[in-house]
Amino acid sequence: MRLTDQLHCPFCKSRLTADSADVLRCSGCERSIPVTDGIADFVGASPPMPPHADRYHGDPAGFQTTATDLLVRIRAAVGERWPGSLGDVIEFGCGRGHNAEAIVTGQSFRSLLVLDTDNAMLQACQARVAASDVVSPALDLAGAASSRAGCGQPVAYATLSGAQDCIRDAVADTVIGTALLAGIGDVRAFLAMVHRVLRPGGRAAFLVPNRRYYEAMCLSVAEALVQSHARNGAWPEGHYVPLELLAQTRRLLVHRGDVGFLANLETKHLFDSDLLQDLGEEVGFAAAELIPLDPDPVGAETMRRICQHAGAPASFTDTFGALAAAVGRPFFNLLGRQDSSATTLLWLTKATGPGVRVFSHRPGPPGGQIGVDVALGGAAPRWSVELLARDTPAGIVVSVGGWCLCNSDVKWVRLTLGETVRHAPVWRPRPDVHEVLNRRGLYQPLNTLCSGLAGELVFEGVHVEGGARPFRLEIVLASGVVVSGPAPDSLVMDETVVVAH
Repeated sequence: MRLTDQLHCPFCKSRLTADSADVLRCSGCERSIPVTDGIADFVGASPPMPPHADRYHGDPAGFQTTATDLLVRIRAAVGERWPGSLGDVIEFGCGRGHNAEAIVTGQSFRSLLVLDTDNAMLQACQARVAASDVVSPALDLAGAASSRAGCGQPVAYATLSGAQDCIRDAVADTVIGTALLAGIGDVRAFLAMVHRVLRPGGRAAFLVPNRRYYEAMCLSVAEALVQSHARNGAWPEGHYVPLELLAQTRRLLVHRGDVGFLANLETKHLFDSDLLQDLGEEVGFAAAELIPLDPDPVGAETMRRICQHAGAPASFTDTFGALAAAVGRPFFNLLGRQDSSATTLLWLTKATGPGVRVFSHRPGPPGGQIGVDVALGGAAPRWSVELLARDTPAGIVVSVGGWCLCNSDVKWVRLTLGETVRHAPVWRPRPDVHEVLNRRGLYQPLNTLCSGLAGELVFEGVHVEGGARPFRLEIVLASGVVVSGPAPDSLVMDETVVVAH
């Protein structure tokens, strides 16, 4: 398998030829792709990508997976589905090269194409493979393996992003991507591309974070934190680490599906196993299976490992995982077998030939409108939002701080100046809000601990008229319900305003 047989020109889709040891050239538009130290650079050869373009970049350490034996654990989870030979392999998001090394040293394969958007990651991967006990020769531009001693299968490296269509149809038997799919903006388009590049009967393996499991962990950790605080009168040493993780995960939970908001985040998705299975079948795969990787039904080991990986002190990780698992038993008991691990293996299989398939969506939740009182329930919502507006040449800039508390998930604080609307997300850690306002446990601990907001909102092209601007403040829940309360009719510039309810 030659490199030029797997990839085509990202500009006109014509064939690539090897002009020299450091250039690939398009036979159609004659554009050139530079090759430096054996890495074909499609990212550097293209115009700048839009800011939210997908980037095929992955790090096997992501989502708290143990990188060194990851492929062994994936193979064990797959069982008899794992093929005798991987054939021609494409790895998206190689990270530091643990998977590539495991393929070269422990798997039967014909060729390996390693892709990442980060050239530094590819260099690290290249060095790891070169230093492995069984060295696989590099693939030169014409496709012939070099004369170095080794196992004889070629390995090629290229930088590639989701904004580029560089991979030819039906050139791979196996596609692998770990710690990758959660960072892809358009998951449907990516999986459709994977289906296209696989040969009939090919397979793909991706690791994804399980939304239901992470939600159970968040609820458990929040409950354990507030119980520890109630018992000892203080937060446990190192609590800031799980609290920050709690806030970041809750941001993904509350804003799931909001492509615009999530676009700038490194991790954009937590996945529901049944919905991801449906998506795999929708894009054309004959089978889409979700398999728990390293099941941990009670969550103790997973929470301990996550806190340790994030840098929490040993005094915290040694005791807190067990406490969180104990108080979180009611949440974990609601999970089915398919949702029994934080990381799930998505195993996709392409049909061996054409066929007629009929796909229908799973039934959705009951529809109908509900009133605000029913949607909220429990204690009344409360908030204290601090605003400081400045009129700048670009428009009015509003610094936003404070907190917003409700028994339902709060998605945004919505600010309206004149006819222009901006949103401030509510997710930041505010343990002080719990200490002051939730002593009687009227609010869900996860909502109180992650009730903060902070940032700047820019109202482009909006300027003051008579020193003030018509103003409205509303609270938007994840359910879509909008709650309003007392607020000034106008927002005065250069004067701190606190809107409390």
